[in-house]
Amino acid sequence: MMEVGLEANTFGRSQLGVTAINCNIPQGPTLGDVDGDGHTDVVVPTLSGNIYVLSGKDGSIVRPYPYRTHGRVMNQVLLLDLSKRGEKNKGLTLVTTSFDGYLYLIDGPTSCADVVDIGETSYSMVLADNVDGGDDLDLIVSTMNGNVFCFSTPVPHHPLKAWRSTNQGRNNVANRYNREGLYITPSSRSFRDEEGKNFWVEFEIVDKYRMPSGSQAPYNVTTTLLVPGNYQGERQIKQNQIFDRPGKYRIKLPTVGVRTTGTVLVEMVDKNGLYFSDDFSLTFHMHYYKLLKWLLVLPMLGMFGVLVILRPQEAVPLPSFSRNTDL
Repeated sequence: MMEVGLEANTFGRSQLGVTAINCNIPQGPTLGDVDGDGHTDVVVPTLSGNIYVLSGKDGSIVRPYPYRTHGRVMNQVLLLDLSKRGEKNKGLTLVTTSFDGYLYLIDGPTSCADVVDIGETSYSMVLADNVDGGDDLDLIVSTMNGNVFCFSTPVPHHPLKAWRSTNQGRNNVANRYNREGLYITPSSRSFRDEEGKNFWVEFEIVDKYRMPSGSQAPYNVTTTLLVPGNYQGERQIKQNQIFDRPGKYRIKLPTVGVRTTGTVLVEMVDKNGLYFSDDFSLTFHMHYYKLLKWLLVLPMLGMFGVLVILRPQEAVPLPSFSRNTDL
C-alpha cells in the first residue's frame, strides 16, 4: 500500500496530498503530463495489473484510470509523445508490458489502448530511441525468454523523445519532450571527421514547463570531449558554462592531434538538481590518406602542365629516309 500526493514543479518542492493504492508497487513511478492539462501526473504500475495515474495538483486519481491489464506490471511505465508529423495531440502515451504477454500503448487522455501480442513476459522498462538509423522512433522490448524486440513507429524521432535508460542517466524519471531538457542539434551530432585545430558543438536548452514553478534556470552545462587510450594527453577535455535562459548555444572544443575516435558528452543540471545529457561520436584525422593522395598526384599534374606549356608551338616535320626525293 502506498500513499501518494504531490504538487510537482520539477521535483523541487512538494505539497502533500493523500491517495491510497491498496496493492504492491514493484517499480518506481514515472512523471509527465499524461492528460494534457498542463500539470505533472504520476504514473504508478502495480502487481495487480492496474496502472494508476495520480494528479500532481492534489494527489487524486485521474479518471478514467486506473487502467487494468490482465497480468502483473513489473516495470516502470514509459511516457511518450507519439503524435505524428503535423499533429498536435495533448497528453502522452503510456507504454508498458504486462505478464499477460501483451505490449500496451495506452492513450493518456482517454485510456484507450492498442496492444501487441508478444507472447512473453518482461521485468524491464520499454525503452525508446532511433535504433535503425532512420528518422522514426523505435520501441525496444526485452523479455525473460532472452529475446529483444524492436517495434518501429510512425512518430518522428527527436533526441528529447528518446528514453535510453530507466532514470535517463541519473535522476530523471520524467518525460522531457516539450517540457525540459537538453539536446545536441542535428547539424552537430551528424557523424563527421575533424581535422582542424577546433570544432564547434551546438546544443539547445529546452524549458517549456511553467506550472507551478516557472523557469528552471540557471542551467549548469558541462561539455566533455572523451578520448580513448591511444591519446597521450588529457583523456577528458571539459568546459563548463552557466546559462540563465533556454535557447541554442555553441561551444568550441579543441581537436586532438592523433588519429583516433572520440565522444562529446553534453550534461546539464538545473536549479533543482535534475540531470540531463546528450552525446555523439566523431573521429579525428581518420581521412589523412586523402591528403597524401593529393601530395602524390599534384606534383605529377604540375609536371604534365609544364610540359604542355613548354612544348614547341610550330610543327616540325619528321626526318624522311626515302630515296625518292623531288629535286
